[in-house]
Amino acid sequence: MKFCYQCGRMTAGEPLYCNSCGRSYDVKLCPRHHANPRSAEVCSLCGSRELSTPQPRISVWWKVLEFLAKVVFGILLVYLTLAGLLALLKTPQFQNALIAFGILIGLLWWLWSELPEWFRKLVRRSIRRKERNHER
Repeated sequence: MKFCYQCGRMTAGEPLYCNSCGRSYDVKLCPRHHANPRSAEVCSLCGSRELSTPQPRISVWWKVLEFLAKVVFGILLVYLTLAGLLALLKTPQFQNALIAFGILIGLLWWLWSELPEWFRKLVRRSIRRKERNHER
């Protein structure tokens, strides 16, 4: 499954092109689907000058930040889950609080699983803002 940073859509499988906007993923492709670097102007294998337009380049820092956010949220959730289980075992008088705690943990796990989506939206907004600034 691949995410297009140009149009913000997911495409199932291992596609060469985005189904929505038609851009290729991180490479330029000739009509014979030979992969070429983003800087290529001519296909290195067949010499074709008809190359696809790749999706916008994503900064390495966004990828590093996404990875770090996943790790930090994952560690936090494991810690909170274990703390909740220990509290459940020790004190029976906090049953109502533990139910609320369980709901909070469930919500945090859900947010963690959704992290890449809103992260992608943040990156897409940043790219659009950057493109608008270059047009001026």
